[in-house]
Amino acid sequence: MANAGHIDIVRGRIDHWNEWRRKNTKVVPDFAGADLSEFNLAGANLAKADFSGAKLAGTNLSGANLARAKFFRADLSQADLSRATLFKANFSQADMAGANLNGADLTGAFLIRANLSGASLLQACMKGANLGQASLFRAKLNGAVLSQASFFKADLSEADLSEANLEGANFQEAVLERTNLRSANAANANFCFATLLRTNLENAVLDNCAVYGTSLWDVNLTDSRQRDLDIMPAQQPVLSVDSLQTAQLVGMLLHHEKARYEVFSITLNTVLVIGRFTPDRKPVLEAIKEALRRGEYSPLVLDFDLPGSGDKNEIVKTLGKMSRFVIADLTDDRRISETLDAVVHFLPSIPIQPIGQQGKAQGVADSHYHKYRWVLPFWLFMDPDDLAKRIGREVVAPAEQKAAEIRQKMSFGV
Repeated sequence: MANAGHIDIVRGRIDHWNEWRRKNTKVVPDFAGADLSEFNLAGANLAKADFSGAKLAGTNLSGANLARAKFFRADLSQADLSRATLFKANFSQADMAGANLNGADLTGAFLIRANLSGASLLQACMKGANLGQASLFRAKLNGAVLSQASFFKADLSEADLSEANLEGANFQEAVLERTNLRSANAANANFCFATLLRTNLENAVLDNCAVYGTSLWDVNLTDSRQRDLDIMPAQQPVLSVDSLQTAQLVGMLLHHEKARYEVFSITLNTVLVIGRFTPDRKPVLEAIKEALRRGEYSPLVLDFDLPGSGDKNEIVKTLGKMSRFVIADLTDDRRISETLDAVVHFLPSIPIQPIGQQGKAQGVADSHYHKYRWVLPFWLFMDPDDLAKRIGREVVAPAEQKAAEIRQKMSFGV
């Protein structure tokens, strides 16, 4: 039950209430279950106050200090919380429909199963906030800071997150139907098993997102940046692609065996890149990917340096069959050559280009793959800069030529 004395004090002038708080720093204000609807509490120091189950519909809390306050199951519909300090406040299961939270600081706040339908959170800071299973139907979050926030199983249908910072946010199993993410930065976000239906991702940044199981339908990806999207489940080898559409297709091929044989006939512009790309060798990988992108190919990267216990041989065999050609960097890891040995005879229609860095172990002799007509001569480079200068004309172009030759022979039944 609410403390009647606290209600009497806060009902008066806010400066009197704030002075009382300064003199009673150890007292936790108790407004649990109280009816404070339409009260003017703007600028009040209500840090750590308990508003659990309270009625605050239409209440003015703009600019108030509500850090670590409790609003569990409170009614805050149409309340004004603009520019309020709500650091680590608990709004779990609260009704905040139509509330004004523009410019509010909700860093680390708990909004689990909260109703934020139609709420306005323009330019709000919600870094690390937990909005699991919350309803944000038609909420306005334009320009909000939502980095590392969790929207697990949340409903963001028709919400506006344009120009929002969504770096590292968790949208796992969230619904983003008709959601506006135009010009949003969603790098490193988790969209696993999320539903993106008629979602607007125009000019959005989606680099390094996890997209395993993502459902994608009629999405606007105009001018969006989609690089290194991880299409594998947790604890599996990291496999990245540069397109959400490719991610959905490759995911289906990898995880639905019967579907593989129905779509292998589709010509793709993907190039499978395998190797062990430790942090000091990332420039090599980036140079390979950039060269492929310049040639309008979509790189599929299987990095043996990243954790994962899946069957890499089976993955390489499956992805190799749907690739234009394969680039295998054999530098400093025998596992790559062992994998290539295990799958090369399954890929007679796919050109394979083994490469390696001079001065480092390659795992096999240069002539190891000579008996396979579809394997191109071993190609060596000195360093990432040398690779970047030469790979286009000495690796990509010959591999494409070999792919064209093989397909031409196949078309004539040779």
